Amino acid sequence: MAGSNLERLRQKKLQKEERWRKLRREKTMNGQDRKDLNVILERMDQADKDRDTMHTDIKFIKENLFNPHEGLWAETKLNSQHRVDTKKWRSVVGTGVVGLFVKHIYDMFS
Repeated sequence: MAGSNLERLRQKKLQKEERWRKLRREKTMNGQDRKDLNVILERMDQADKDRDTMHTDIKFIKENLFNPHEGLWAETKLNSQHRVDTKKWRSVVGTGVVGLFVKHIYDMFS
């Protein structure tokens, strides 16, 4: 997949260079037009770099969220399982403590 991305970027770069050559041949430009064109080309290059950076960032976020063994999804599953397990023990221990308290009160009055 990385090879296809590199190939695609090379193709885009070649297309941009070809457009630049074509514009230079077709039309004579004054200094301001040339500056404007250079600014546009620079912004297009920066947009390509930003797009690649965003792709990498989104891939990193997606992996950290949905990785079934290490991501946030796995942590949420472990937390839910822990809550279910402690709920079982809490009811058993709570019943025992309440029973001991009632027995103690009963023994005090009898």
